[in-house]
Amino acid sequence: MQKLIRFTLYYILGIIGILFISATPALFQSTHLIDISFYVEQLIELMKSIVQPENWTYYYLDRELSVISFLWDPYVYSTSLFIGALFLGFGLAFLLAIFTMFLPSSVKQIVKRVLGFLESIPDLMVAFLIQLLVVFIYQHTDILLMKFVTLGEERIYLAPIVVLSFLPMVSMYRVLSLLLDEEMTKPYVELARSKGLREHFIIVRHVLQNSMKSVFYQSKIIVWTTLSSLFVVEYIFNINGLSNFILSDFRPLVLTIGLTMIFTPLFLIYQGVEVFVFKEAYHSTTVHLKKKNNVKQKQLKIEKTQKVNPKLSFTAIKKYVIRLLKSFVQYMKNFKFITGFTVIFGLVIISFVHTISHDNPVQQYVLVYDDAGNLVSNKPHPPSNYVPMGSDYLGYSIKDQLLTGAKYTILFAASISLLRIFFGFLLAIPYAFFIKDKWQRWIRKCVDGFHYLPLTVISVVLLSSLLMGGVTGFSNSLTERILVQGLILTILVVPLVTVLIGNEMNMLLKKEFITGARVLGASRKQLISKHIMPHLGSKLGILFGQQFIQVLLLMIHLGLFQLFLGGTSVMYDQFYKAPKHSVTFEWSGLISNTREALMTGHYWIVVPVLVAFMIVIIAMQLMIEGIQEVQQGRVGIGRKKNRWRKKKSYTQENPETSLPVKPEQFYFH
Repeated sequence: MQKLIRFTLYYILGIIGILFISATPALFQSTHLIDISFYVEQLIELMKSIVQPENWTYYYLDRELSVISFLWDPYVYSTSLFIGALFLGFGLAFLLAIFTMFLPSSVKQIVKRVLGFLESIPDLMVAFLIQLLVVFIYQHTDILLMKFVTLGEERIYLAPIVVLSFLPMVSMYRVLSLLLDEEMTKPYVELARSKGLREHFIIVRHVLQNSMKSVFYQSKIIVWTTLSSLFVVEYIFNINGLSNFILSDFRPLVLTIGLTMIFTPLFLIYQGVEVFVFKEAYHSTTVHLKKKNNVKQKQLKIEKTQKVNPKLSFTAIKKYVIRLLKSFVQYMKNFKFITGFTVIFGLVIISFVHTISHDNPVQQYVLVYDDAGNLVSNKPHPPSNYVPMGSDYLGYSIKDQLLTGAKYTILFAASISLLRIFFGFLLAIPYAFFIKDKWQRWIRKCVDGFHYLPLTVISVVLLSSLLMGGVTGFSNSLTERILVQGLILTILVVPLVTVLIGNEMNMLLKKEFITGARVLGASRKQLISKHIMPHLGSKLGILFGQQFIQVLLLMIHLGLFQLFLGGTSVMYDQFYKAPKHSVTFEWSGLISNTREALMTGHYWIVVPVLVAFMIVIIAMQLMIEGIQEVQQGRVGIGRKKNRWRKKKSYTQENPETSLPVKPEQFYFH
């Protein structure tokens, strides 16, 4: 009964969070940059509407319809695609993971490298390539493998499910292969072999079964990213799913009901299993803490007698900066890290040089003539000697946009990632040191609800009124729009990062060397600077890389919905509205033309920018692997001699609360 009450309270807290999120667009709908009073007013109106079911209406084609009955059919359609993609992706991942267990180690390494590359491909690129493949086969064989676009009320299933299953398949395979490799090093495997049990029986009956709990927790991140990809796939294939109707009506009531329909089944599955099935999830932690209760009481008495100076001296700051520089120099000696860093840093430098050296960094071509005065092409211009890499629908050079927008794209992603880590770390300190375990559990459950909401849809809803320009332009300056956009994208993920870092701090605080330091009188500041940061620093670097990739993928998704960094400029004519473009020419501005490019065959508009995103993502993956290798070298783990030990660093004692050390766990597709 107590578990049922706790489970119900978790669900109610999740619904309350949805209410606050649904009213957030009101912050940016007035003449002020951020209007808190209007937000409070809309939130109160939303709460009044929620308790009055007769007011639950949806406006469609000048008609008022019941919002739940109207959204139910597209909701079932979207859910069918989502579940089908998860079953297909997870099923293939399990089969591939088990199959590769029987391959030679050299072949397994090749397979993992290939999958690591595939994981860097954005979901938008996957949809693009599959559509090209279908068209190519149809042109040469007159065989249509699958329909990849809908008209009117028509529905398709195969193409969106295949595209959507790519991400969970690759991510789950990587997770499974790491977990299975680790389980194969356990003593019970050697015991089973000594008894004459066959290898396939050991893997299927014991190793796979013992990995299921960790797989369950890791799948939460994969499902979250797949949920965001669902709405991107629906947009690309012109599917009239749930996202289409949510994004067509931004009223807080519609958002609340739509997000609740998405949130509820995922919450029931994951939280239900954690609360009612995994009974020992928190019991073991509680017992462990009780055993050390007496020691902690003594430590607290010692800490209370200390006078801690909260101010950092100049000498302490200088030493910390020198330590960071030495760590960076050590990373620069790693081939993977220096390769990835050189690519990203080089792109930023080239972008600045291009902008400074040209009076008009982005050329616009309307009509292109050859030397004889003959018309060569009209916009959009295909790649030629006159317009290298071609132009978009407004005539802006693709090459110039890539060179000019590189600095905005990369620096914005890096800034957001750094802010997420910075604020997450600051909030993780009181979370780990001052909040009791019971309240930490409640915070974890509240924050965990974010995993059941599509980040892409929430970002689109919050940023639409801020970034979309009108007939008279923008009501706010470029600097204000960039700052608010960065603030929103930071705040949305800071709670998750805070809990992630805080849980890692909790694990470090349970170590024996921390207990010894406390008994000897170490203050909290000393514990953080001398003991926790040396162990946590490299993981924060890995987490920064993961967040960087996530922000890039989020920018791709926002670009698909025509929301660009700094704002979306709309050029109006007397008779029609021209295509939108980014005021900063950052890379996601080219993503907005994806659907039109697919329909019209203007592939040169989208392919270069997707390749550019892939190059930056792969470069960051190399930096993450370099950080891991340097950290493993510090603790004496070799790459070849201790291969099994290296993989043990991935899974911690508690699979739910450990800080992930692999990029796929924080990817956002």
